[in-house]
Amino acid sequence: MSSEINDIIGRMTGQKALILPGEVLAVDADAGTCDVRPDNGDADLLDVALLNGVYPAEGAQVLVGLIENRRTDTFLVAADKITHYQLATENESLHTLLKDIVAEVRGLKFSTNAGPTIALLTDPNWLALNDRIDNLLLP
Repeated sequence: MSSEINDIIGRMTGQKALILPGEVLAVDADAGTCDVRPDNGDADLLDVALLNGVYPAEGAQVLVGLIENRRTDTFLVAADKITHYQLATENESLHTLLKDIVAEVRGLKFSTNAGPTIALLTDPNWLALNDRIDNLLLP
């Protein structure tokens, strides 16, 4: 499989690609990087770029891409365990959008024969959903 990925990346970049399997030692979510110990016994790969919004778990088995075998320009290709996703554009993130939707639903008021509602009866359920968003997505 890694040779197929090598070929695909090589065709996309026009440069020779190398894929190394390894294990995640540490993740720096703020920097968008992780450190990986290659399975082949080479020196640890530091500051591997986390692309595509995938944040691997420490101890995850990963595939790391290198272009032209430059150990300073590495990037995460795949991970078997992740802690979070981040899906965002320059103007919006899925995390923020979902949080805003939950806040709007929690603020809904309805008119009834007895007058306007005061609070949603299902508010605890919406609060629980709001918390689950943080378990999956980064802002």
